Amino acid sequence: MVHTDGRLTTCCLDEHLENVLGNLCDQTLAELWWGPTIHSWRVAQIEARFEDSGPFCSRCNWRSAGSYPPDKVAEYLAHTDTSTESGEGGAGPQAENE
Repeated sequence: MVHTDGRLTTCCLDEHLENVLGNLCDQTLAELWWGPTIHSWRVAQIEARFEDSGPFCSRCNWRSAGSYPPDKVAEYLAHTDTSTESGEGGAGPQAENE
């Protein structure tokens, strides 16, 4: 979700901006979308470490809506050169085009 001042958060329920990824006035959407902060969040989500994802994730009822298919998770992790053990990385597809 993008706030009116450019701050980007992971969740539409984050109205007090407690889980800000960055600001679109300072960075591009691609930089934020494929950066290390959102990557760490994605890995925590993949590993069901919702308490490490942000202030709302551990109590969110949207988790019951389904999860990302395992083959897509493996594809993402392979593309970012990351295992779920390290929690590092974050270079996304845009890196190939730069």
